[in-house]
Amino acid sequence: MEDQPICQHEFPVLGSAYFLGGRASTSVKRALAECGVENDVIQRVSVACYEAEMNVVLHAQSGVITVDIYRDRVVLNVFDQGPGIEHIHLAMTPGWSSASDEARALGFGAGMGLPNINDQSDEMDIQSPRGEGVRLRLTFLRGEA
Repeated sequence: MEDQPICQHEFPVLGSAYFLGGRASTSVKRALAECGVENDVIQRVSVACYEAEMNVVLHAQSGVITVDIYRDRVVLNVFDQGPGIEHIHLAMTPGWSSASDEARALGFGAGMGLPNINDQSDEMDIQSPRGEGVRLRLTFLRGEA
């Protein structure tokens, strides 16, 4: 794999800012297109990025999404400053949710975020040391660029 990205971007995410949810993932989608990423890869990254962004909005104080675009892959990193995920194996189960009543009242918290993220990415690494937030690294392989 190539060592140097051809494009790099970073986007902040504000926790509990439901009205801003989707802004970072829209910016990621635009950056991918501007860097010549294939449409099918853009679609997969966009779905995963939106789910990850909304997890930050729903569960953390703040976070950041970075995207590194290489000729052979796209790497999306999501870091948040929240409580973390106590039971990652449960959070990976479709339908399991720890969303607040407020988030559910707004139509969020169906428990499909991490399963959808996992389905869209080629590689997913999630780390959540207790009380230290969540670190999510997603890799999406590209065809011939």
